[in-house]
Amino acid sequence: MKIWKIVLVALSLIFFIIGVGMSFIPKEMFIETGSIIAVTMISLPAFYGMYKIYGKRGVLAIILLGLFALTIESIGIHTGWPYSFFEYTSDFGYRLFGTTPWTVFIAWSPLVIGAWLLAKIWFKRNWSQYLVYLGILVGTDVILDPGAVARGLWKYTNGGLWFDVPLQNFFGWVISGTIAYVLLRFITKNKEGVNQKYIWISSLSLLLSIFLWTGVNAGYGLWLPAILGIVLGKILLLGLFDAGKKLSR
Repeated sequence: MKIWKIVLVALSLIFFIIGVGMSFIPKEMFIETGSIIAVTMISLPAFYGMYKIYGKRGVLAIILLGLFALTIESIGIHTGWPYSFFEYTSDFGYRLFGTTPWTVFIAWSPLVIGAWLLAKIWFKRNWSQYLVYLGILVGTDVILDPGAVARGLWKYTNGGLWFDVPLQNFFGWVISGTIAYVLLRFITKNKEGVNQKYIWISSLSLLLSIFLWTGVNAGYGLWLPAILGIVLGKILLLGLFDAGKKLSR
């Protein structure tokens, strides 16, 4: 196995273990600064990769995705659309409009970027790319949300069928994910195939997030989301291995 594959597997295992450890930290000891640093570090590969692949357009995409995330999260908190009514219950950075932590700007878009780029290298047709992208993105939230609710980062007002997460939340991710997909395609139009070797770097943020929250789920005994996380994580690892082959050619 090549060294970069070993690094990817090792990082996945490390973040899984970190996630398990997070489940044992008492809420009163969950440090806000640490959370912000962790989110920032996880997001950097996606942002760096987008810049290297698309240059200024990549930077523009990051900014617009971040602003969109802040906007739709704030709408969701105040109106219940599209994710159902919820609120942040843990310190996660300064709250814009008194409700939405600024860290949402950098937390959501790396997931979108990773899912989008992986779908692009796996499939050539637009509809195939879109459906696979949505599958990865919503699948990520199926793993992420139960762990975050259990960890006490946020909660849904009326709970939900999927480990206290309402099914409406996942339909909300389809809506916001579709808007993000259209946004990315529009911004990067006519810039296909540029610096493709950085695709696997961009997708690393998504991979690490999935294994982190898979570990959190395992720590809390949420075995179904944890198993789904292992399955999705393995699929993404294989996808990154495939992208890495192009890097070595």
